[in-house]
Amino acid sequence: MLRTVARIIKWVSIPVLLIAGIFSCAAASYETLVNVAICICAIYLLQRALWSKEYFRVAGFGTIVVLVSPMAFELKVFMLMAFACMGSVAAVLAGFRKQTVEPL
Repeated sequence: MLRTVARIIKWVSIPVLLIAGIFSCAAASYETLVNVAICICAIYLLQRALWSKEYFRVAGFGTIVVLVSPMAFELKVFMLMAFACMGSVAAVLAGFRKQTVEPL
């Protein structure tokens, strides 16, 4: 039962942070503070996902960190493009990794 609850919390955390980031503009003068708090939570959860080697969640939290961070829009776009390029290069390198052939 406890594992099921932990799994549900893990997968609900990404949409909750995204929704909080969308509605942070409703915080008026505290918008920057709310964005920084969401960014810090996403960085913490990104670290936890890295330690447990859940790379899909790492990508989700990394995207949240970039989108919610209080940076200029152009910098956010370039960072997301850089992450996409790094991911595609990692996928290509994984495809060309040496594999052993087992005899029949």
